Amino acid sequence: MATIYKKGSWAEHGRIMPGCRIKPKRIDQVLVDGSVICLGYDQKFAAKEIQNLLMKCFPDWQKMNGRVYLPPINKMGRGVCFYTRNINHLGGDWGSDKKRIQVGKDFPSIYRMNHAKNIETILLGIYHYFPDGKHGVFLFVCFSSNTYAGRPTHNSAAHVHTIDLQNAQKRGVYRRLDKSGNEILVLDKINFIKHIDSIRGKDEIDVVRKDREVLEYIGTMFDSMPRYLKGIDCFQEMMEAKDTTRMNQGAWEGWYYEFFVERYLREHPTDNIIWWSKKGEDQLDFDLRFPYEDWFYGDMKSDAQKKDVQGNLKENIDFLVLEKGGRLWYVALDFTPEKDSEHGYVTTKWWNQKLGKLDNLMSYSKRMKYAIKIHKMDIYEITRSTIPYLGVYRPSPCAGKDRKPKYKIPNKMKEFLRIYERT
Repeated sequence: MATIYKKGSWAEHGRIMPGCRIKPKRIDQVLVDGSVICLGYDQKFAAKEIQNLLMKCFPDWQKMNGRVYLPPINKMGRGVCFYTRNINHLGGDWGSDKKRIQVGKDFPSIYRMNHAKNIETILLGIYHYFPDGKHGVFLFVCFSSNTYAGRPTHNSAAHVHTIDLQNAQKRGVYRRLDKSGNEILVLDKINFIKHIDSIRGKDEIDVVRKDREVLEYIGTMFDSMPRYLKGIDCFQEMMEAKDTTRMNQGAWEGWYYEFFVERYLREHPTDNIIWWSKKGEDQLDFDLRFPYEDWFYGDMKSDAQKKDVQGNLKENIDFLVLEKGGRLWYVALDFTPEKDSEHGYVTTKWWNQKLGKLDNLMSYSKRMKYAIKIHKMDIYEITRSTIPYLGVYRPSPCAGKDRKPKYKIPNKMKEFLRIYERT
């Protein structure tokens, strides 16, 4: 059982050395229903208690160099070694939502030693909060081991926010990339065991590992895309392919992105992604479907750098995420545009001429882009736990008629929805 310190005592803030003058601080804590209180003190496990917790999760555990070790289940799997720490408040005057684990000086050498033996080292943070001392929240936070293995460890900490823990408590699995591009993966007990056993080779669908396979596939696809695209070149490709729908659209950057992805999926088929183009009237209007999970879709987005990501119809996302409990990935290009007006409207005139609009060669000239410089690709995940971070906007009226509201990802909230990044 976790150690519960007497309220108001300095020890309640952690195991503080005698003579320390740090007062305990009330900080954010996550409750079983996913809500947050800002009245709780940190609770810690002793090292022996952490070991016992892992041993209960994995009955076939072994001990290696004083740490819990799990052997591979078969030849396809890898052994797993845990490097564990309690998750605590960042300390000092930092906000009540900021938490961390402290990475010890011995972590890089342990990581390298295990790596040489084909053993996966899990840099693991343990979070728990039991308001009554008996019942509460258990969460497991897996940090990017390879990142922290290469850092100086005299003052190395891996950070996590209350909002990450809250989302995982609501859904069982939550992941995002922090500002440095490190993955933060938060799991409840059931999903943690599944994830670790899949690394060891157990033949069952582990959503985390399956998602990573798909993310790497998408990343490889992005690697094959030129980083500088000219409008005329993109229009020509779509015209040569006789893609009449897309080549007739002035906003070529988004339509070419769809064209490129659909072609890549056709030339590099995978069972994990379906181009969701032939949609019936009663089917959801998204670009991608991921068939290894029910109600899991994706959509391609291309937006200028540091802008909001404009999303799909609010009613569609509400149905998918809130009613069906599904997921939505936005696969978004981040780019800087060059206006066609800065290049003598050459793209505008060329495009209108090709479409036979000889009486109006300047059609769409104000919004036409000459080229785009692609900086990176981000993937954002929308679920029940993250949909509150979205904004809502109403597109401009079309032909005098109001249009239905849509969701958007505000620029300031991208950090909490981003699960993958490729430059």
